Amino acid sequence: MGRNPERKSKRPAVSPEEEHLFLEAIAGATPLAGRDRVRPMPVKAAIVRIEPLPPRRPLTIEVDGGRVSARAEGVNRAQVGALRAGKVRAEATLDLHGNTVAEAMPLLERFLLDAARVRRRCVLVVHGKGLHSDGLAVLRDAVQSALASEMSGLVHAFASAAPSDGGDGATCVMVRP
Repeated sequence: MGRNPERKSKRPAVSPEEEHLFLEAIAGATPLAGRDRVRPMPVKAAIVRIEPLPPRRPLTIEVDGGRVSARAEGVNRAQVGALRAGKVRAEATLDLHGNTVAEAMPLLERFLLDAARVRRRCVLVVHGKGLHSDGLAVLRDAVQSALASEMSGLVHAFASAAPSDGGDGATCVMVRP
């Protein structure tokens, strides 16, 4: 049974002198009859309550020079203007930089559900401008599309953020309680 010199061993190389010392040290030792290892108890998974999204609500979407805003029935343009101008302070922020669309959508959903549960009025979702995506703001478009469709039941209104809050790289969302 020869050793393959190209195969890497997981153990460090031992000199013949060290091996001899080790064998002398364990001379006369008898192996245990059985394995006395204690098996760890399996960790019980936490019960996660899945909250369903509220039913979709139609939003009126407006695009002005690349800036997007949307509002539900009963929300006037002045409220959306205040949101777009940064006059409504965001109470929480979700930063999605570096996430793929597939990773970001569950994070966004959980963030909005939590914001609605604790009755936050306004939140900021930072998604970036798409500067590292060949000029395509894939994440921004996916976030705004989700807010206007499947997550619209959680949205009172949303708008591209004010320049001081990230401009087109962020979206301010007024959350429906």
